Amino acid sequence: MFTNTGSSVHDLVIVVAFMGALFSGYAGMTIWAGKGGKPAGGFLVGGLLGALGVFILAAARPRQTEIDAAARSQGLTPCPHCAELIKHQAQVCRYCHRDVAAPAPAGAR
Repeated sequence: MFTNTGSSVHDLVIVVAFMGALFSGYAGMTIWAGKGGKPAGGFLVGGLLGALGVFILAAARPRQTEIDAAARSQGLTPCPHCAELIKHQAQVCRYCHRDVAAPAPAGAR
């Protein structure tokens, strides 16, 4: 498969570095998504910075706007009374047990 021994070592180093970047990217994605951030951002930071990026993501916190965007993409909205995230279709908040006003239909004014 490899004809030149110097080239095979070089190829092995490239493969190991690529696998390490993928592993670090996956670890970063998992950590960042667990904190409510966007998984793609965690994958990029972990993949590009390696183990250092994973440690940075473990210590950092996502911005509130990023957390809110991730919650909206999952169909969650904050309760108007206690600000806990609840399902968009909820009629009663599961945390404060108060009635939640039904959202207006998309075409209504």
